[in-house]
Amino acid sequence: MRTPACVLLILLATSAFAGPKKKPAAAKPASGKPAVVVDAPPAMARLLQSTLGTRFAATINTNAISDSPTAKEVRSLTVPAKAIAVVLARSAGDSWSVTVLNGADGTPLENQVFRAAARKPLKALPKNVAGAIVLACATGQAPPAEAAPQAEPPKTEPKVAETKPEPAKKTEVATKTEPPKKEVTSSTTTTSSSSSTSSETTISSSTSAPTTPSPLPALRVGLGFRGFGRSLTWAGDPEQALAKYGLTFAPAVALDATWYPGAHVTSGVLANLGVAFAGDIAVGVSSKQDTSKFGTRADRFRISAAFRQPFGSVFSVEAVAGASLQRFSIDPVAANDGTPRPNIPSVAFTGPRGAVGVRLVKLGPVGVDAMGGFTFLVSTGELGTDAYFKRARGFGVDAGAGVSVELVDNLHLRASFDWTRYFLTLNPEEGARFTAPSASDQYLGGSVALQWVM
Repeated sequence: MRTPACVLLILLATSAFAGPKKKPAAAKPASGKPAVVVDAPPAMARLLQSTLGTRFAATINTNAISDSPTAKEVRSLTVPAKAIAVVLARSAGDSWSVTVLNGADGTPLENQVFRAAARKPLKALPKNVAGAIVLACATGQAPPAEAAPQAEPPKTEPKVAETKPEPAKKTEVATKTEPPKKEVTSSTTTTSSSSSTSSETTISSSTSAPTTPSPLPALRVGLGFRGFGRSLTWAGDPEQALAKYGLTFAPAVALDATWYPGAHVTSGVLANLGVAFAGDIAVGVSSKQDTSKFGTRADRFRISAAFRQPFGSVFSVEAVAGASLQRFSIDPVAANDGTPRPNIPSVAFTGPRGAVGVRLVKLGPVGVDAMGGFTFLVSTGELGTDAYFKRARGFGVDAGAGVSVELVDNLHLRASFDWTRYFLTLNPEEGARFTAPSASDQYLGGSVALQWVM
């Protein structure tokens, strides 16, 4: 009996001094570059893959996901590849939008928008865009191993459930107030699953309307040369007290600009609201009568609010509303011999102007535009004074069209013509010096300009 008792005492002493057995350490992920999934058109996908390849193991998704993916769609790509991020690239005309999505829940980490010629493949991403994408991918997280904690639950949990079952609601309260260490993984799984569920609604709202620049140009600035002529005629002047005026050709420097500020950042309604300016100033012009030479000045300015309604990325209807000023003045005496000026009043046609036109933005390298306008005259300059016809009234109509050719990126050569005619009702007073009831003042011109378009 002593021998078994001694053996029993030895076993008890050994078990008392032995420590608890340690659980085996979790397996570490395989070494190598973090995985990233690229979803983009083929050429852009290859460019993004080469850009990210220095720091990440970038793979291309051949089955494109939606432009505004939910968290579930993102995880469908990142879970099999254990990827930390998804890089989503989409094009709209001459613009690209690149979005980096977190691999764990699909939340957006970065969005970069830049312009690139649609008909020329990109050789490299802009440096600031590439840097931002790489940094955003580095902050991504791999998706959690879904359903792993549920497949191997702790052995103590089912025992507690068998001996003392409780309703599901009470179990949730218990885990919130006193969470045991062994249940941390399960609570974490519940939290991550709930956060991922809520993120499905959040990601769709945050990426459903990305700030993508308009495919139509945001800015057009043209500087060039304009040549024009003038014809002023009077009706119902039998005594020919008023002199007609004709100018065959006069040179001018012309500047025009149209700017849509919102088009730099959005393709919505704000992208189609802008401002427009057009002006030209005649240079080296003089008027002659016999041997007398009179100093002559002519200019034209228009400033307007602009709106366009695009139909696709190549065609739009455009409208402007603003003010117009066109002046033509002749010195009262000749510069060379002091001869008085004939009875030709100087004019300054001023008033509100509206116009509507169409624009074919690009047909290959060629663009076409046309516009017609109407001006209601509120002032006619010297023509509407007591010296001539103080009750003069009138209106103007104008039309123009142009053709542009793209020389290199953003630089165009544009040729155009323009026509403007003012219809004047003079309303002479009884017994006035001049009795002509009406007149017309017509301008016809053409211009060539270099345009910067972006």
